Order: sequence, then C-alpha cells, then structure tokens
Amino acid sequence: MTDEENGRSFTRVPLKVEVNLQSEDTFFTGFSENVSEGGLFVATDAPFGMGTRLTVQLSMMGGAPESLPVVVRWIRPANSSGGLPAGMGVQFEGLDDRKLSELQAFIDSQMKETLFFDMD
Repeated sequence: MTDEENGRSFTRVPLKVEVNLQSEDTFFTGFSENVSEGGLFVATDAPFGMGTRLTVQLSMMGGAPESLPVVVRWIRPANSSGGLPAGMGVQFEGLDDRKLSELQAFIDSQMKETLFFDMD
C-alpha cells in the first residue's frame, strides 16, 4: 500500500498507543502517532539517535505484545515548524512473512472508511 501523495512508500494510519522501545542498554516508553507497513512514529522529547537499532513492543489485534526490530530513520526535534509533535520515525527491519501479514491485517483493521450518504 502506498501514499504517493506524501512521498511515502506505505500509507500511514493514526495509531495512538503506548509503545515500549528497548536498545542494548536503555528502556523507553512513548506513544505512537501513526503506523504503516514500513514503520511507525513515536512521539517523544528525547528520541534515540539516527541509526539506533531498537526493539519495539507492539500489541496487534488485541494479542500479546510482539517484539519487532526497528531502526531510527529520522528525528523531529521539539519546537519544529507546523506545531507537529517531537519524536522519531522508526523503520521495521527483517520482519518475516507471518509478522508482515499480521502487521498488514492490524493496519487494515485500524483504517476507518468514511461513509457518504446521499441526502436527496
């Protein structure tokens, strides 16, 4: 699924849930803003550095939290233009077909279709 209008490889859907991130020596709890097949945005005033490899704990479809490997690809500093939240974009790495399929099903379940009714 693509989001060519925004120059993204995957369509992002809003997802505001608590996520746990862990590196070799640090544990962090933050909140996601959105998710796609490619990764997710984590809102935080103290992002990890670019290229940092982490493990994110994410519950999909109401199941037990899954440990998914990610790498920090970009950082949005606090007080950035447009009033957007500070944080970091992380990209999923090395997901097998089963986890990719679960992730896609989870994302599909989060997408809300807007219904239009003809009032005539």
